Amino acid sequence: MINQVQPISVMFTLGATAIPEVQEALAKGPVKVIALSADGKTELETGTLAALDNQANTTSGTITLKAIFANPDRKLWPGMFVNLRVVTQIQENGLTVPLDAVQQGPQGQYVFVVGPDHKVAMQPVSVRETLNGEALIDKGLSSGETVVARGQYRLTPGTVVSLANPNDPAAVPNPTTASAGLLP
Repeated sequence: MINQVQPISVMFTLGATAIPEVQEALAKGPVKVIALSADGKTELETGTLAALDNQANTTSGTITLKAIFANPDRKLWPGMFVNLRVVTQIQENGLTVPLDAVQQGPQGQYVFVVGPDHKVAMQPVSVRETLNGEALIDKGLSSGETVVARGQYRLTPGTVVSLANPNDPAAVPNPTTASAGLLP
């Protein structure tokens, strides 16, 4: 068996529900595909989407796609397991917050916003998408607002908070509710 490694093609599947978004992106031009390591932390190579299967798998609800990568450094290899990210759109000047800042309540998603008086208030938000620990906010926040990213379970509207050193991850302990004695 002979396998080509430069360029190399990668076959992968996506949920059939994502196909309209992929087709819309293809109509605008080449679609970028990023190959990531098996743990999803290291970007290995960038390529382009080459083809979509013309039939969805009715058993799994997925469709097969093919991406082509130049692979000049031979970071991709036949039989290797990789994760792929298909870039269907880019949001310029999007407002993002750490995903940990977004909470889920009975009325939907919200964040705790710190006011000028250092008191927090619950503010409903609409999250458009999440990626790599960041949430793209569609509605509910403005640029420059400060949100609480750790220890929210200890807050109620009106609680006075102080800003922690953002360079020190241990500045705000974030124990679970169980370790804080709130659960048996």
